[in-house]
Amino acid sequence: MKINFLVADEFRPEAGGKQMALGLYADSVIILEPRPEVSAPGLPEGIDRLAFLINVSDAPEVKHSYKAQIIDPSGKPHGQEIPLGEHTILKGTSRSFVIEVKPFLIQGEGTYQLNFFINDAIHPFLFNLVEREKRKPTIS
Repeated sequence: MKINFLVADEFRPEAGGKQMALGLYADSVIILEPRPEVSAPGLPEGIDRLAFLINVSDAPEVKHSYKAQIIDPSGKPHGQEIPLGEHTILKGTSRSFVIEVKPFLIQGEGTYQLNFFINDAIHPFLFNLVEREKRKPTIS
């Protein structure tokens, strides 16, 4: 079974089952811009929205139960479990699940984890929230 994860500001469905990504975070690092209007100095309170696309292919042709859960940097659940239903993925096809968190409340900088469950098996996806001033410059 193959599972691919993407994170962006938004995913929009297109004709033919395609998805358009807006504001794709190709390296799964979300740079936070400090916002002076937020009462607490430093970290913003939230991001307007954050979206995840999970694509599953090459799955056994039986019905599976799917759900997701985001975990914050302290290891605590970030919101409730997200039920994604029961689905059968036919041979030679794939299924994309889009999860949109609006607004995405920030529980602190660091590594967050999106746990994607297929039945009881956990498939983790890591993404990072970093303030702009603290990101290390990259060499191109």
